[in-house]
Amino acid sequence: MDEQNTVDTTVKTTATAAETTAVKEQATPPAKTFTQDELNAIIDKRLERERKDAQARIDKAVTEAQKLAKMSADERAEHERQELQKKLAEREAEITKRELRAEAKSQLSDKGLPVELAEVLPYTDADTTNAALAAVEKVFRAAVEKGVNERLKGNPPKVGQPAQGTTIAEPEKLTYAQRAELYQKDPSQYKKLFRGE
Repeated sequence: MDEQNTVDTTVKTTATAAETTAVKEQATPPAKTFTQDELNAIIDKRLERERKDAQARIDKAVTEAQKLAKMSADERAEHERQELQKKLAEREAEITKRELRAEAKSQLSDKGLPVELAEVLPYTDADTTNAALAAVEKVFRAAVEKGVNERLKGNPPKVGQPAQGTTIAEPEKLTYAQRAELYQKDPSQYKKLFRGE
């Protein structure tokens, strides 16, 4: 008898495990498989792209070397100086851009504006960035105000008139606004109805 119960439990457990595995397999999408030819084509495309890039870099270096070989020592020194100045100017521009972006984000944050607006600003120089920041602030605030006004539009609330069939004899049916209006217009009547005077 115990063997029968053990066998039944084992069969049930195995069946449950198989069902669980089947459910997991259905829930996860199958992985994409590639044939050897498809894989070779993908690799070939990547290799060809890298070869082209490498060849372009080599051609550029060869052209530069040929240009330098034709120059005299003074011309070579002048050319190297110009290249160095060009690189320095690019680095300076990049540093300036990072500094202006950081300052713009700080100003946006101080003014309570979204910092994401810094992505649309030009960072050529401080004056241009400040002018653009002021323009973005003006436009953003106008857009927010317009959006708020649009949401606030609608029918004004109706206040003051008691509901039809409501009389002073039925004060419990008066709305809060109606009670407030009654209190303002006739305080003695209000006291009689609600304070029992």
